[in-house]
Amino acid sequence: MQAKSPESLAPHCGTMSLADGSRPSPAILEAEAISLSALVHHSFSVDYTASLENVQRIFAERGVDFLPIEREGRVSGLCSRLRLGNLLGTRFGFALHGRSPAHVAQVDHPLVFAESTPVREVLDRSLARRGDEFHEDVALVGRDQTLIGLIPIDALARLQTRLVAEQVGKLHRQHLELFQTGHALRQSQGLYLGLFEGHTLGVALLGVDGGVTGHNRRLAELLNLGPDPIALESLTGWVIDTERSAFLMMLAAQARHAAPSGTKEFTLTIPGRGQRLFRCSTGWIRETSQICACFDDITEQRALERQLGRQEKQTLLDTLVGGIAHELNNKLTPVQGFSQLIEHHTDDQTRLYAELITKSVKEAAHIIQQLLQLSRPGLTHTQTVDLRVVSDEALTMLRFQIRATRCEVRTILPPSAVWIRTDPAQLKQVVLNLVLNALQACEGRDRPEVTIEVKEQNLRAQLIVADNGVGIPPENLGRIFDPFFTTKGPERGTGLGLSVCYSLVRQYGGEINVDSQPDQGARFLVSLPIENTLPLALDLGPHSPLLPAVRASAIGARVLVVEDEVVIARLIHEIFHMHFGCEVDLVSNGLAAFEKLANTRYALVLSDVRMAEMNGTELYLWLREAQPAMARRFVFVTGHAQERHFNAEIEQWGVPVIEKPFTIAQLTDVCSPFLENLASASA
Repeated sequence: MQAKSPESLAPHCGTMSLADGSRPSPAILEAEAISLSALVHHSFSVDYTASLENVQRIFAERGVDFLPIEREGRVSGLCSRLRLGNLLGTRFGFALHGRSPAHVAQVDHPLVFAESTPVREVLDRSLARRGDEFHEDVALVGRDQTLIGLIPIDALARLQTRLVAEQVGKLHRQHLELFQTGHALRQSQGLYLGLFEGHTLGVALLGVDGGVTGHNRRLAELLNLGPDPIALESLTGWVIDTERSAFLMMLAAQARHAAPSGTKEFTLTIPGRGQRLFRCSTGWIRETSQICACFDDITEQRALERQLGRQEKQTLLDTLVGGIAHELNNKLTPVQGFSQLIEHHTDDQTRLYAELITKSVKEAAHIIQQLLQLSRPGLTHTQTVDLRVVSDEALTMLRFQIRATRCEVRTILPPSAVWIRTDPAQLKQVVLNLVLNALQACEGRDRPEVTIEVKEQNLRAQLIVADNGVGIPPENLGRIFDPFFTTKGPERGTGLGLSVCYSLVRQYGGEINVDSQPDQGARFLVSLPIENTLPLALDLGPHSPLLPAVRASAIGARVLVVEDEVVIARLIHEIFHMHFGCEVDLVSNGLAAFEKLANTRYALVLSDVRMAEMNGTELYLWLREAQPAMARRFVFVTGHAQERHFNAEIEQWGVPVIEKPFTIAQLTDVCSPFLENLASASA
């Protein structure tokens, strides 16, 4: 069924005829004489018994927000796409409501008018609605209640605006001769005050329909009209669709003196600049019967405010992730350590179970490390990495977003490694930004698809992220990597994502380019230098027992373990006792360790960093002043070694650090040099 197209409702200077060909009487305004059927947007409908699953498909095919519900050939209600989405969009909504009849998703108070209803009555009842009901379409029916079509609210708003304009014009013509001289003087004064060429803001004189009767040079600059700006007839079309009705309502309220002078924010689409956020201040000029509107581009200001907010959230995230990582590593450490001890003291079947536990602990520790890398992107750790692995890990972190968008994501990876020299956390951020952009570009597509490809070509590593989304207009291709440039609107982005990607890629000697056409998707190509020096493979040699024989040189040595986690302290005690044959003293904080060190000499002090009373660093600094020789036999154990200040201090002190969760081998490798030569410990 073909939808009907409404006639243009913009005010014009010509005359019109009624349906029977006669001229309207002077008492009838042109807007009142318009046939309601001429305002019909579409005439698609659904049956009362149609399932919500089929209704959803019709909404998707027709691209409308409301559909009339017909029962036995007559209109019985109005089905809302928003309400349908609320019913089917939840996790189990589609299964629960997919087969429910169409009337389940109908609006509460639909407006249905007969074709013979006076225009004023339709406007009064439609525009008097409040809240979400204001935006609902109006159903138009014939005498037998059969559907003619739906009238959108914006068509009625434009008709109301025209009606007001015609009423004002009629009144103006009646009194023109009487007030002509005085009005000309007031208009001259109002134009001088309202249109000030030297104003730092863009100023325009508007009608209630957004038509421009005058503007200053600054507004032409903000709208990027060029050195010889074309005539600016109206600002209504510059406002994005979702905010246009609110813009017209604001102007109508000013014209009716229903609202005082105020300020609101609107998003305008600027040629060559994309969507920009403007602060609009309006006021009614009584002398000229016009609306004075002042515009200020606040896109960068809002972006900076959001960036500052993100920095505050990032600080909070760093704190939370750091604390969570510390606690999780504390819990994983004894799981891994005791499972390795079980491997040494059990049968083959239980040993297999213990190996699986150890494997899961390592995977969990790897996930924690990834979270720490993303929460602290400023900590760069350049190393040789496989581009395939980095891309795969980034997609793993986006698994939830990919499922939510129902987008098909394909990966094309070469069989062999593609080595590059970079910071894996920063490169992962590039992949995340590119894939998220691709997912957003595919929103609303029938079969969204994103492809991630890694390959090596001409001694360069290439990462390709392609999508079949809306594409990028040619006028925007040269600016997408500029800071703060975005076409998504202020609520969906700051325009910093691609700028950050560009900066990170260039930092490592790479390039990033884009190829796109409108409505044909986009293809981003990241090119990085191939790393010729490959990472050295760790030669583990033949399998060795987890706990070698007790070393005679360490038997009887005394070790102080400062750890507030009882289970971890017990684990370390078991390892030192079984592997080295050491005597181990356990204390829960630095203050207790201070008392022990004052009376006992130890071959080694192993201390946690974060503790309630005198933390590990405070204990070490005291020991370095009071017992320098003992300070040289000091080892830190920490569940979160990603703090910038902590890392810098430890590097200066030269103290070994064991990161939780640690293996038995890691602990013994670090501590063996201190315990195998006890002669130096007693010196």
